[in-house]
Amino acid sequence: MQMIKLIFYMATAYFVTACSSIDKTIPISHIEVITQGKHYTNRPEMKSTCKGFFMSEKKVLAFFHHAALTYEEDTEKKYKVLPCFSTGTAYLYGKIYNWIIRSGGVGEFYNEEERFVKICGIKCCSKIRGIC
Repeated sequence: MQMIKLIFYMATAYFVTACSSIDKTIPISHIEVITQGKHYTNRPEMKSTCKGFFMSEKKVLAFFHHAALTYEEDTEKKYKVLPCFSTGTAYLYGKIYNWIIRSGGVGEFYNEEERFVKICGIKCCSKIRGIC
């Protein structure tokens, strides 16, 4: 029983420390990759192709800095046709966001309050190999 209490207190201290160490002035930090090389279930023929679509923390960071914010309307329908994707979370200026980056160089960042899309153009794609 004492061991469980000790683990509980250590976990609580860890989370309090981790949350208090998030710098709200940094554009992107604490990047976590959750899924790699996924494909949409309605595109089973893409399974083997999409296995090779990997995003590392370094690639997500580079994507965030080099990709351009788009102001296009209706991007959700337009870019979901890209079959391969990886997902994760990151802190953007101190707030947690989910992200999904698709092959072709399109990424969405979203949370309960906000959603935005970034697109990797020619210069961006040349800097981040394997994304476009």
